[in-house]
Amino acid sequence: MLPSPEVSPLPTVPTSSKTADAVLALSLADVLRTLGLDHAAGALDAALQKAITRNDSPSSLLDNLMRDQLRIHMERRSAEAVRRSGLFPLTTLDTYDFTRPKSIDREVVERAASLDFIRERTNVVFVGPSGVGKTHLANAIGYIACVEGFRVRFALGADLVNDLVAAQTRNTLSKRLAVWASYDLLLIDELGYLSFDSRGADLLYQVINKRYLRGATIVTTNLAFKDWGQLFHNAAAATAIADRLVHKGLLVRITGPSGRPNRDTDTDPDDTAA
Repeated sequence: MLPSPEVSPLPTVPTSSKTADAVLALSLADVLRTLGLDHAAGALDAALQKAITRNDSPSSLLDNLMRDQLRIHMERRSAEAVRRSGLFPLTTLDTYDFTRPKSIDREVVERAASLDFIRERTNVVFVGPSGVGKTHLANAIGYIACVEGFRVRFALGADLVNDLVAAQTRNTLSKRLAVWASYDLLLIDELGYLSFDSRGADLLYQVINKRYLRGATIVTTNLAFKDWGQLFHNAAAATAIADRLVHKGLLVRITGPSGRPNRDTDTDPDDTAA
């Protein structure tokens, strides 16, 4: 076996005197901005005054300033993750009224909200009639996942299938399947409101199969699994999709009347039950 050739280290690029002078001329706030620490730069004067008043050490001042910068960075990252996810509507668990449905297993919902199912690459299925809050709960869990740093994507079931049909027509199906399979959490909303032909059922099966034990999926549906044959017009595909979704996953059945406001009466604009 031939010995590996030695790799010469890259030569150190000296800093020109002009660059060094320019760096020395910068204020500390300008240095922070140049490093991309804009929040710390803006908070510097107030932090210095507070440190002087409290007689804090330089290390304490730096610690507080950098932690606050990190907090802002994480908040912005979470906001960007939510934007990229396409979650709609944005909801939270604390705005869901668990007393409204006739029946719902709150403990299972809270288990889902722990996000262990994402770490275990399993699934959550919300089953119930229209208006009981399936989308509200699914999106609330998706929001938590975004904040925790997971890659999340929301899609209506019909939009997902239409995207795959278009990709198949353009001969880019494998690329689109790879994209849909890549998310840590995929939310597929409103399965059951529109039926799919055999082609659509096959394409949806391919997404679920590619994600099986590789990524977590949340599905909301108004149909019991026994009725999925009429949804897909393909009993084999319906069974295969359902089996992969419920294997090692969580099932949340919700019953009760619709919580959506009547259009003929005064409504609450914040009501987002689905």
